[in-house]
Amino acid sequence: MSYRLAADVGGTFTDVVLFNEETGKYDTTKVLTTPDALERGILKGFDELMGEEYSQVTSIVHGTTAGLNSVIERRGARCALITTKGFRDVYEIARANRPEIYNIHYHKPKPLIPRKDIFEIDERVSFSGIIEKEVTEDMMEEVILRLKGNYESAAVCFINSYANAENEKKASEILRRRLGEDMIVTASFQIAKESKEYERVSTAVMNAYVAPSTRNHVYALSRELEKRGFKGTLYMMQSSGGVIRAELAAYTAVYTLMSGPVGGAIGASVINRNNLIGFDIGGTSFDVSIVVNKKIETTVEARIEGFPILAPTVNVFSIGAGGGSIAWEEAGGMRVGPKSAGAVPGPVCYGRGGKLPTLTDANLVLGHLSPGHFLGGRMDIHSEETMEAFEAYGNKFGLKAAEAAEGVCAIANHKMADAIRELTVKRGIDPRGFSILAFGGAGPMHAALIAEELQIREVIVPANPGVFSAWGMLQADIRHDVGKTCITLLKDLREEVFEYHFAGLRKELDEILKKEQITEAEKKFIYVLDMRYLGQEYTISVQVSGESFSRTEIEEQFNDIYKRLYGHHSPEDVIEVVNYRMTVLVPVSKTTARERKSGRQVQILEKLPGYFDGKKYEMNVYARECLSEGAEICGPAIVAELTSTTVVPPGWLLKADAADNMIMTKR
Repeated sequence: MSYRLAADVGGTFTDVVLFNEETGKYDTTKVLTTPDALERGILKGFDELMGEEYSQVTSIVHGTTAGLNSVIERRGARCALITTKGFRDVYEIARANRPEIYNIHYHKPKPLIPRKDIFEIDERVSFSGIIEKEVTEDMMEEVILRLKGNYESAAVCFINSYANAENEKKASEILRRRLGEDMIVTASFQIAKESKEYERVSTAVMNAYVAPSTRNHVYALSRELEKRGFKGTLYMMQSSGGVIRAELAAYTAVYTLMSGPVGGAIGASVINRNNLIGFDIGGTSFDVSIVVNKKIETTVEARIEGFPILAPTVNVFSIGAGGGSIAWEEAGGMRVGPKSAGAVPGPVCYGRGGKLPTLTDANLVLGHLSPGHFLGGRMDIHSEETMEAFEAYGNKFGLKAAEAAEGVCAIANHKMADAIRELTVKRGIDPRGFSILAFGGAGPMHAALIAEELQIREVIVPANPGVFSAWGMLQADIRHDVGKTCITLLKDLREEVFEYHFAGLRKELDEILKKEQITEAEKKFIYVLDMRYLGQEYTISVQVSGESFSRTEIEEQFNDIYKRLYGHHSPEDVIEVVNYRMTVLVPVSKTTARERKSGRQVQILEKLPGYFDGKKYEMNVYARECLSEGAEICGPAIVAELTSTTVVPPGWLLKADAADNMIMTKR
């Protein structure tokens, strides 16, 4: 037998999927996350499924929100920035713009590195790439003395290093040699070889900020897996939707910041619908992505906590709203999140020391959770303490416990619907033409109510929704991206220059694949140009043919995409090529097979009181494992399973399909 494992490490739970490559069957589990040492939670989940059979596992892939959470909570490494003399303030000044011009409460994010930890070197490279002042060891001496023993990592970002990286290379080599392997040195040319000085600095700093914790986690997990006899390959999920060897990810940690939410987006792309809004409600966050014409939306630049990151990223919008989101009071009004109870102490109902009511607790009070069947009955749920917490919370507003709980859920649902509007309505996309794919531990509980608010008539709950992001990671190909800036007018671009730049990028990718020990495998190369009309600041990405150069075709593609995005175009205007990009994909076998249900009779586990719109109902609780193809359930009802709970509100119909999905439609 041979197996593949995947783990999605969330703020509250760690989800694990085991895939048997010979039989096509799955096993899943969900364990509490261990924030102080993530590998403990991951290994607990692996041990539950594998026992002592790690020698038969060919590969493991995992994603985590740990790096992202460390940025949000400012728990990253103490790091330094080394830059060109005279450019010490580039990082703090940033773009000096106001992204939210009508938000009077807007504050520029506080830099991850304070000014006192930024050091200057008297080097210089011109805009054309000519080295005017070369880096020397003597020049670096004072900086080395100040860094030694005081910092965990350092970022190196020199002016114009995208045009010529020699000074950056030399400075980085000196730092690594003099400061030892314990110091992680991030050079901007290694992760963002593009123009835009502030964006390059921001990307290098972000990597330096999260790399030490990522490296420590990867090393600790690798050691424990080795003790258990694992001889396969350990991968980490990237924000781009591909996977990378864990030992490489340890030094390019910025590429993995969105690795948790991205797994769900990859899984959504293989569901049999053209247009999908996929969302994951976990313990801490609500993560939403969209699939249009079966393609995942990606971007070449992301923003994390207000900081720009030059890295290919699946377009995921996240807010602080999850099962662990704490309900609180401000100025006489109800508030929910973004602060989360996390895994420790967790919601009140977990009985792990949590005292503040959360969204999960609200669902329990409303009867949208079955205490006896939560996590398959493996976890004790404390209903009395939860009711007391909501009675105390409701007293602040003159409400009963159930009324307060419904208010908390309504606020959370509104916030989640607004997050979906950010990716749809605000960009001119009508969400009513989409289906919702709901996953995560809490996703199916809120899906139908969110759909009602957005006037969406179909909700899909996939098999094992609580571990769907982990399952999605098994669908991800090995992926690497490289790029470079070389600005020229399209009308002046010659075929030999076009081929020269892409040949250089192809060489870079071949070197990376050698490090991955991938030489003979099937590979797919994608060629992209970032282009704009002359005089504009922002670019759009155009996929081009790498086999043949056709200026006319490139121009037509650019104008067509521009018109589709903005509703107009200017075919008579001059077009400028800014960046060359190349991606390599090494396909992995997709695990789309599903173990079919036995076709047993629909089983009612129990009846519970449930509340919707202030009305009390008697609801049936069904076991999902007993829902065979064609089984129907009329709301109000709930469907319990190991990894999640699905709520079917009044007026909704749930039907199990041939692909092991549950389809809810508004009657």
